[in-house]
Amino acid sequence: MLLGAVFLAIAVFGGCSATLQWQRAELIDDTGIRVTGVVSRIIDPGTKYQRQEISYPVDHHRHTVVRNLDTDLSHPKPGHRVCLEVARTHPGVVRMCGTRYPKGDDMYPVYILVTVFGTAGLLFVIGYLVTGARQTRRIGITA
Repeated sequence: MLLGAVFLAIAVFGGCSATLQWQRAELIDDTGIRVTGVVSRIIDPGTKYQRQEISYPVDHHRHTVVRNLDTDLSHPKPGHRVCLEVARTHPGVVRMCGTRYPKGDDMYPVYILVTVFGTAGLLFVIGYLVTGARQTRRIGITA
């Protein structure tokens, strides 16, 4: 039963996460504008988890986003300019210019895995419930 619940939780989390990413990408595609952001600081410099904090303007308001270090930039420093695509209606939804993730081809394997984990989870839970019902019925017959 526990394994089935874990599989179902993975399926729900994976499905929700993939759908959210897809919706954000469509929102940028539909209402996106290009802005120039400026790297304001590097977070965790010198580690493999380096991230950059980028500030950018949308409709005369300043926003910030934290992104993994861009592999195209060898050593970005504060003040470095980057191109961003931002959803005009939701300025917190942002991606680097030219990034097209998630693509349909990237998402189909995720949805296939979500379906597999969901089906396996359901089968585990149903199997547990059927086995429990059979044992209860067997105990009731012999008693």
